[in-house]
Amino acid sequence: MTEAREATQEERNGKDSRQPHTMRRTVPNTSGSAARLLDRRRFLLGCTTLAAASWLGGVVPLQAAQVQPRPAQSRPNILFILSDNVGYGVLSSYNGGTSDTPTPRIDSIGAEGLRLTNFNVENQCTPSRAAILTGRLPIRSGIGKAIAAGAPGGLHPWEITLAEMLGDAGYRTAMFGKWHLGAGQGRLPTDQGFDEWFGWETTDIIYWSGNPGMPLKDVDYIREAKKGETPRNVQLYDEATRRLVDRMVTDHAVDCIARNARGDNPFFLYVPFAFAHHPALAHPDFKGKSPAGEFGDSLLEHDHNVGRLLDALTAAGIAQNTVVIWASDNGPSPLPTVTPWWTIGDAGPWRGEIGTVLEGNIRTSCLVRWPEHIPGGRTSNQIVSAVDLFPTLARIAGGKVPTDRPIDGVDQLDFFTGRQETSNREHVLLFLGEKLMAVKWRNYKIHLQGLDRVDGVFEDWSFPRAFNLASDPKERWNIIWQNTWIGERVGPFVAAYQASVKKYPNLAAGQPNNRLPRYGRKDPAAETGAEGVQHKLESIRQ
Repeated sequence: MTEAREATQEERNGKDSRQPHTMRRTVPNTSGSAARLLDRRRFLLGCTTLAAASWLGGVVPLQAAQVQPRPAQSRPNILFILSDNVGYGVLSSYNGGTSDTPTPRIDSIGAEGLRLTNFNVENQCTPSRAAILTGRLPIRSGIGKAIAAGAPGGLHPWEITLAEMLGDAGYRTAMFGKWHLGAGQGRLPTDQGFDEWFGWETTDIIYWSGNPGMPLKDVDYIREAKKGETPRNVQLYDEATRRLVDRMVTDHAVDCIARNARGDNPFFLYVPFAFAHHPALAHPDFKGKSPAGEFGDSLLEHDHNVGRLLDALTAAGIAQNTVVIWASDNGPSPLPTVTPWWTIGDAGPWRGEIGTVLEGNIRTSCLVRWPEHIPGGRTSNQIVSAVDLFPTLARIAGGKVPTDRPIDGVDQLDFFTGRQETSNREHVLLFLGEKLMAVKWRNYKIHLQGLDRVDGVFEDWSFPRAFNLASDPKERWNIIWQNTWIGERVGPFVAAYQASVKKYPNLAAGQPNNRLPRYGRKDPAAETGAEGVQHKLESIRQ
């Protein structure tokens, strides 16, 4: 990419290597000139072309050469556990143990590793999962919100997933649980890099699957397949199955660990549980075990299931050589469904719920353990994004990061392992649909539009609103009039994203499989290192 100058590594990571900006304060002014200054778009985009070019390093692809291959025997296994809509304040290690639903097994991951208190995800399930699996802002993949069960769309086969990247690095890959990235041809897990898969598209279907008068479709079932096979419908995913499904997922994952523990190659095991997506319904063995009702029972079950996975690693003798990540894809979902809204979890000190870009939704719990590499008992409030996991795991595994498309994630391995105290990122862009809703930078956050509930109405503001999260975690007290300088600091991030989209246009929502982006190399697989994608791309073009 041609730039006015070569971006520094700090700039590529979204950090400003210059001296901190002087915090000049502006007195409110109601004149027309002030209105023009504070117009929400002019406010953020009022930066020079040179600034935009220099900050463009925050979104250009990382070079594959940065990742040094590791010998197969030295590379760790990777166990990625993803929960569904578990709010920031649910785990006992995040709520100070004030609830009567302790989560000791999940908490142990952070106690033996790193506990992140500023881990940032996307607005809903589908975008968050796309971000994790591609290292890209989901809007680049044409994904702005959660897709309905069986609806067109999802993750385009052109995208290179974490499973494909790790598979090309020699990892065996498996997924058991919720997919929610598309159920159409070419978009299932075994089409997107996983060697085997057992799971479902989304939990929403349990409200109608099997009901009289409702025709059954493949998406209404729990399904399974191995790469190259046609998926088989295993069991109807209805309300009764909802209580059993996470144990089924755990059984498959435990078996997978035992089968692959002694293989010549390491494995990547992705386990996206149903908990705590509404309705949170516990297995009968846990019914009535918690004073917190159905949600509390489900939480105790989830902690038990995670414990079984950790025990399986220990029993197989591979716990010391396995990276374990536990994270949540979104904040709580307080909707009145089968489970009453008041028993669906808590966002801790933050305000907000799924479907918004308030901290209560986009800031979730995340724990990372890698014995002898990540020091135990460390807690950090440094900003980390879900997109960062792709390049970080690529470095750990000796995989190759794509170079023919924008990769928004940054390598956080040195931060995770304690070789540096600070994260390699200081900002995140927050979208909802195709709207840029907010920009978070350090402890500040600027909102361009408002939305307080997933089923609420967009508030189209004349001016942006800013909040200091350090003193105002609920995002209630607008400080923009005294701090217009914040716009000068976050504007270049927006300009960089927009400049990258001009060169690398975003995929359209629901873009057909055979419609590929016009940019990139003639043979993207050769450039990205994702050799396994080549056959997939050839089949798409046909």
